[in-house]
Amino acid sequence: MIVKAIPNDPKTARAARAMLGMVNQQLKVSPFIAGKIWMVESSMSGKLHEYMVCRGDQGEWSCTCPDFQKRGHQTPCKHILAVRLLVEQRV
Repeated sequence: MIVKAIPNDPKTARAARAMLGMVNQQLKVSPFIAGKIWMVESSMSGKLHEYMVCRGDQGEWSCTCPDFQKRGHQTPCKHILAVRLLVEQRV
């Protein structure tokens, strides 16, 4: 079952897309270097793409996807948000 419900606010919409991507198994996050680099497989566009998400020494995030390359640090992409959701979750 594919779940779709995206809010109108751009920041909230990005976070919702990240969560829905993981729930729908369209975003798959795999650690590459523990705590530093993750590989994210995304099939949200209908094609499989792989992106590298990195967390720098000062806590800054980056991604190799076109969205992050365009917007930079102003607004995290859904790949960064997906990694952060997994890394920063509290159980």
